[in-house]
Amino acid sequence: MRAFILYLFIGMFCVLLQSSFFPVLLPAGLRPNLLLILVLYLGLSEGLGRAILVTLLLGGIQDSFSGTSLGLYTSVNLTIVLLVRLLSEQLNAESPPLLLLLIAGGTVLQGLLVGFCLTTFADAGPVMQLLLAALPTQLVVNLLAGALMLFVLLRLQPLLGTRYGLAGLIYQSKRHGS
Repeated sequence: MRAFILYLFIGMFCVLLQSSFFPVLLPAGLRPNLLLILVLYLGLSEGLGRAILVTLLLGGIQDSFSGTSLGLYTSVNLTIVLLVRLLSEQLNAESPPLLLLLIAGGTVLQGLLVGFCLTTFADAGPVMQLLLAALPTQLVVNLLAGALMLFVLLRLQPLLGTRYGLAGLIYQSKRHGS
């Protein structure tokens, strides 16, 4: 239960950063999508039930902050977390390069899914062309933000002590080095 609440608070902090802090400091094309990185991390490190529940709640929060298409980010993030869960069963989830590769793939997939849903269901006009034009910049910014977050987590790992299955972090037991 503590992990569930912790993920919700982290998600709320990410939404707060993305909706109020980043628009003041960063130009529109250079804002990382921290919530996408959190959803990808949830898909790698948590069980299916917790990952789906937190993703649904965070997607609903993101939908309420992002505009008129209610359910758009909820369904897109849910699709992404389910695909990550399918992939994580076949791959080594403790690999830091895998987390960065998933951030790249998740950024591209989110852009394509959002564009497809808006074009198909919302009659939003030529939104796909706008999203595809912004995709390379968003990809680089998300990868830099993910690498920075991973670097900080790897530096904090000896201080915090890790548990098995923490995505992107190497597992070390209490007897490591003895």
